[in-house]
Amino acid sequence: MAKERTTLSKDQMAKKSPRRHLFTLIKGIISAALIYYLLNRTNLSEIWAAVKSADPWILLLSFSLHAVGYYASAYRWRVLALAQEMDLPVSYLVESYAVAMFFNNILPSTIGGDAVRAYDSWRKGFPKLKSIATVGVERFIGMFALVVFAIIAVALTREIGQHVPLLWLWVVLCFVLMWLVLQGIFLQQGKARILAKIFNLPGFGIFRKIVNKFSGAFVNLRGKNKALVVSLLLSLLLQINVIFHYFLISRAMGLHVPFMKFWIIIPIALFLQMIPLSINGIGIRENLFVFLLGLYGVTTAQAIAFSWIAYAMILALGIFGGVLYIFRKEGKIDKTFLEKESEMATTETKTREEILDTQKELLDQKTSAMAKYQELVLGKKGLWNLLKFELVMTLTSWVPGALGLVLRKKLYPLILGSCGRNVVFGVNIAIRHPHKIHIGDNVVIDDHCVLDAKGDGNKGIKIGNGVFVGRNTILTCHDGDIILEDNVNIGFNCVISSLGSIVIKENHLMAAFCYLVGGDHVADRTDVPVLYQGRTATGIVLEENIWLGAGVAILDGSHVGRDSIIGAHAVVNGNIDPYSIAVGIPAKTIRDRRKNGENKKEK
Repeated sequence: MAKERTTLSKDQMAKKSPRRHLFTLIKGIISAALIYYLLNRTNLSEIWAAVKSADPWILLLSFSLHAVGYYASAYRWRVLALAQEMDLPVSYLVESYAVAMFFNNILPSTIGGDAVRAYDSWRKGFPKLKSIATVGVERFIGMFALVVFAIIAVALTREIGQHVPLLWLWVVLCFVLMWLVLQGIFLQQGKARILAKIFNLPGFGIFRKIVNKFSGAFVNLRGKNKALVVSLLLSLLLQINVIFHYFLISRAMGLHVPFMKFWIIIPIALFLQMIPLSINGIGIRENLFVFLLGLYGVTTAQAIAFSWIAYAMILALGIFGGVLYIFRKEGKIDKTFLEKESEMATTETKTREEILDTQKELLDQKTSAMAKYQELVLGKKGLWNLLKFELVMTLTSWVPGALGLVLRKKLYPLILGSCGRNVVFGVNIAIRHPHKIHIGDNVVIDDHCVLDAKGDGNKGIKIGNGVFVGRNTILTCHDGDIILEDNVNIGFNCVISSLGSIVIKENHLMAAFCYLVGGDHVADRTDVPVLYQGRTATGIVLEENIWLGAGVAILDGSHVGRDSIIGAHAVVNGNIDPYSIAVGIPAKTIRDRRKNGENKKEK
């Protein structure tokens, strides 16, 4: 049976392939014919003159709006991904969008980039159908917002309606059908049944097959009205951004088309470009702008130049995406989401194989020096991430005085996972895997500290509000996590090293030279050096209101109860009860602080 299915699928692919080539050929012929038709109405010298007349600075401003579009689109994608229980960082999604733009340009349709974005979601360990569905819904909502603007445009203008009498009917019909689809995806089952009846009508069989295939992937979106609303709002803002983008191009060329007319021209032009009759809209785009801008006195040459300038910007973005694609290395697929059974609580023991071995990675001859650097220091692939990190660190990390404090306060948040208000960064702070470092408000990180969130599957370092980290202190994750809750005060020259999980709760006072190690070496065998026997980690928890004296060591597996005091140079290896005063090696409780308070009352 398996062989029969394989043979059938191959036969189906063989049948579809000639069709695809034929459709692509027809699209190419249509694009060429439409361009030929326009060029017969003008000449290239007039078009080139219109292009040269454009103000380059205004064009640059128009081009920069694409960055706004990338980030807004990435946030929209992230909102829908979170609704599907898929946590993807915005920076990763922006990079994926840039690479997708490259594939949109080199493939004969605009959905090639969507396939790349779905693949990038799957590469992070999320189910294939859910990844495809999320990208599909995200694009669908963007198209729906465009249709909303198109309805408004058709209602506000008569010029276009006179030349295309039934345009309003097609726009309204698209709006109704798309709204029903969104109802079926996000809202109640009753609405989904209505949609199912529509798909049972003649001619809708292909839609029914698609819905049946992806219905399971949409389950998590049911009832997520907030995600729908936020996505729609972001889509509407995106369309406004696009309108400003095209308006600035017209201003750069000196076209005298009123700003409000672009609220009509652009939505209708983009809506009609969705018709898949040409290669990436080539030919249709130019003819649309010639027709629509011509209604307001723009010549054919100027309209074609307007269209080609806008398309040249898209090609430039495609080239940039291609460069990112060339330099990004396909990492291993993250299976943490698919293998939930393997996820343990942070206090459980980690096996030897799960611990990141930095030395092995550094000595790996199969990996380039640049790839090693990105893996160990940056923790993320991509040329843009590397350039951003290097620029921020090189230009600001060493700068002394008030200038350095201001520069780091403004620029470090650009590379960190998150950063609150009024955070002070000292000089020469070493930062590794910055996207996994999260800092709250009113935090001080003193000079020469190390914030190392390194690891394959860890969450990294989380620092709460009002935390002080003293000079030369090292916070380092070896595939583990470090959590400092609010108002933690860490003295100078301390080391907090986590192979599993270290949690220091609020109002903690740690004197200088303390050492917390959330992990241990395996030493079961004598025929193998300890260095090569691996490591284990159970975790450390320090409850609230604890004071550690100078030079205290807390070993893996320890739990110190609330309001305890650990004397200087003590070594804690196990549990300390709440309200204890403990000293010695190993640390032992010598007094209960509550009883000490009672004795004072009696006196």
